[in-house]
Amino acid sequence: MCNAANHPSGCNCGFGGDTGGGGWHWGRVSNFVENYAPPSFGWARDHGGTVESYVNPNAHCPVCGCPLYFYRSPYNGRVFFDDLGWPWPKHACTDNRREPQRATTTSTVRRSEQDVAWRREGWSPLLSPRISHGVERSGVRGDCESGFVDLVLPRGTKIDRETPVLIRQVFPDLHQATFLASDHFSTRPVVTIAFDRRLTFLEDEVLALAAKRDATALYSVARFLLWNLNDPEGARPYLEGAVARGNVEAAIDLLTLALFPTSDQP
Repeated sequence: MCNAANHPSGCNCGFGGDTGGGGWHWGRVSNFVENYAPPSFGWARDHGGTVESYVNPNAHCPVCGCPLYFYRSPYNGRVFFDDLGWPWPKHACTDNRREPQRATTTSTVRRSEQDVAWRREGWSPLLSPRISHGVERSGVRGDCESGFVDLVLPRGTKIDRETPVLIRQVFPDLHQATFLASDHFSTRPVVTIAFDRRLTFLEDEVLALAAKRDATALYSVARFLLWNLNDPEGARPYLEGAVARGNVEAAIDLLTLALFPTSDQP
């Protein structure tokens, strides 16, 4: 059953963690706290059905009272952050043995887009995310500013099922992602690549180098899209990136595309 203080007997809202009620789930909030954006596993929608709680503090520090972000891991570990996104700065004075005060819709100031570092650095929250765990890879899907994405992570990458996820596009089909991964001992911030499922035939190391704009790796991705998937338009940004970094072979392929456009091109 729920083990949170002052909750009624038999309450199964999940506020007390994964010891009862299954915990909070993304995009869902209990009627018991309909006026709150609750501390939870990850982010939850507020009572009005908006995504304000995705990008605004969802709790107050139990020590100093400052607005902050509260995350409870699947192992019931509790972490307080001053801000979202890499490097996920932890709040200095929090006592993680104590429950935070939940933030109401009026107890924190809505943060403007200009006020958040992750927004200035090109990150955007993945809304309504769904996280899957496969034998070799985990996947994330959801809505971001550019639309719906369905991405996979490098082999062996750990990710919590209910973690907030921020992504930023590096090239079409290739993103950076940052999120939280937990075990019985700690919760760790992770930053890695995330890419379209059709790129899984390429080595993770090649895609990681392409995300860093390595010329040889960019050309490898472009060649795969061009010759294996017959997608010249998808290959073009990678070719242009490789050319900008001095790859002669990419320049030849890019010139060939310009001189002999495919029938799908205008």
